[in-house]
Amino acid sequence: MNQELDQPESHASWSTSLAFWLALLAAIGVYALVALSPKLLTYVQLRHDYQAKQRRLVSIEHEVEDLDQVIDSLARDPEFVRKLATVEFGARRPGEVRIPLDEDLQLSIRDNDPVFETQADSLPWYGSVVAPFATRQQLRGSMLLAAATILVGAFMFLQPTLTAVSTENTTVKPGRPNTLFARYTSRGQQ
Repeated sequence: MNQELDQPESHASWSTSLAFWLALLAAIGVYALVALSPKLLTYVQLRHDYQAKQRRLVSIEHEVEDLDQVIDSLARDPEFVRKLATVEFGARRPGEVRIPLDEDLQLSIRDNDPVFETQADSLPWYGSVVAPFATRQQLRGSMLLAAATILVGAFMFLQPTLTAVSTENTTVKPGRPNTLFARYTSRGQQ
């Protein structure tokens, strides 16, 4: 018969302990979100800027390679020089017939489209999720208050020893909840 009574007590103790630790983890998570969000937002912005500048650098390197090829062709290829003069200055050979083309179909040496298109200046999805916790002071304060409330509630109501003490302490003092003060009053009586 004693084993039947111990089983619900151990189950209640186990579930109370689990609830206590989950509440502590939740409070830690909320506090970490508030404490680390400014640093994470700065990191995300710096990484985004770095990647944009890397893309621009690669684009400029490709333009330099193309211009190096043009310089090399100007120095070594007389046919390229003639075609370039034809395109740039409208020079023609005697008897040469020109076929008019649309402007987008004409050869132009000045077209240096970037190889990589630059993306819009928006942060990744997790940057926009973290941004309010890093910048809005009222939200940060309310999150810290929630973490403190969870922490105080966990230590007041979810202590595993609190349930054991409340079952041992059968005397109820008027005006005070038995479970909240039982741990502190039972030590003084021993």
